[in-house]
Amino acid sequence: MSIRLRLAVVFAIAAATVFALGSALFVSTLSSGLLGTIDSQLGTELAQAGTFAPSPAGPGDGGTAVARPLPGEFIVQLVDSAGAVRNASHDAGTAPLLPKSLLDRARTQRIALTVTIDGDPSRVVAAPFAGRVGWIAVASVTLDGYAKTLGDVYRELWAAGAVFVAVAAAGAYVLARAALSPVERLRREAADLSARDDHVVLEVPATRDEIAALATTMNELLARLHAALARQRTFVADASHELRTPFAVLRAELELAGRPGRSRGELERAVASAAEETARLNRLTDDLLALARSDDGELTVRRSATDIGGILRRSAQVAALPAAACGVELRVDAPDGLVASVDADRVRQAVDNLVDNAVRHAPRGTAVVLHARSAPAGDGVAGDGVVVEVADAGPGFPPEFLPHAFERFRRPDTSRARSGGGAGLGLAIVQAIAAAHGGDASARNAPAGGAVVSLVLPAAGRAPAARAARSAPTGP
Repeated sequence: MSIRLRLAVVFAIAAATVFALGSALFVSTLSSGLLGTIDSQLGTELAQAGTFAPSPAGPGDGGTAVARPLPGEFIVQLVDSAGAVRNASHDAGTAPLLPKSLLDRARTQRIALTVTIDGDPSRVVAAPFAGRVGWIAVASVTLDGYAKTLGDVYRELWAAGAVFVAVAAAGAYVLARAALSPVERLRREAADLSARDDHVVLEVPATRDEIAALATTMNELLARLHAALARQRTFVADASHELRTPFAVLRAELELAGRPGRSRGELERAVASAAEETARLNRLTDDLLALARSDDGELTVRRSATDIGGILRRSAQVAALPAAACGVELRVDAPDGLVASVDADRVRQAVDNLVDNAVRHAPRGTAVVLHARSAPAGDGVAGDGVVVEVADAGPGFPPEFLPHAFERFRRPDTSRARSGGGAGLGLAIVQAIAAAHGGDASARNAPAGGAVVSLVLPAAGRAPAARAARSAPTGP
């Protein structure tokens, strides 16, 4: 059932309920008013009951009833203290209109009630008769006119109610259709959008109402989806480009190694080159897998009490040979006993990436410093944590590169690098690892020169940031 039809049905039920309650109140008021009028008329007849009183010389016998009273005809009886009818109007009969219990009540107070007389509902008013102790004057009239009036009212209310509910339901349906037509238009426009419609947006009505707000929100959602799709396409294209080169080199080396007449030295060099490209492929695929898991929120961290200084010293030890080949000195500046609850393997991976970047970009004869310190609350963390920094003495990051430093496949201009460098995933991995710990990473240029990359790790137990914050950008 459509929303329009549901709204029409609900509105019809509500209208029927309101009309029924109003009709019941109206009928109740009308019935009370009619009975009040009848009671007033019967009271007037009671005031004239003395005309039927017997003479003081002796009581009359009252006669006998000769016929039933006509509809709307008032009948009056005078009942003595013994319960006998002493006199009455025409067609009042000789039997009292009320039973003994009600007659006893009427001797002390005026009563008005509806009873059945000869099978017809009648209204009866009884009161003490002035001038005769214990006597009662009783007046009655049939309720045929009253019943006919209420019957006519009921029929008219049923007809009016049916028309009212039908008109209300139709009006609700038309209003709902008019109100929801912009939503239907937005639905059709959204259904016609293609995945390649990067710049198509929904038309926002100029009504400044909830529909306009919905269209604006949907356009914002489409913009985010298009941006995510563009980043995904860029990511796939960049990954394909990065993978193509080592595969091409590996294929060429294997083809050369397979040619006849190659010397042992040439074969060894070809195998070594193939092994180097295979290692590069392995690192690249590992980085891509880590970033994919970070996007899905599945980059898990296994926290344990870890000596941060030990991680820095181990990274410096592993990078010592490449650093020496580049003429770069590695220094570790970390206080003893600096322990944090982190994933040691993940933090080591992040530090290794930072050290590798710093060694490749640091000028010969300079030093790369691995620094760690405790970070109290308010120093970039929501509680006690640690900050790990890797600084070099090179030319630093280009200013235009800093806002995009942690985007995937982003590298600074080639003038900063001594070699071709990596695939541009190192800093993105660092950001993903920091986010998985609930922390953050930042890059800046030192005032005295050189690049500084900081890894902020909060205290254990802090929940990781939302997925949007965990996922490193994949493009500009």
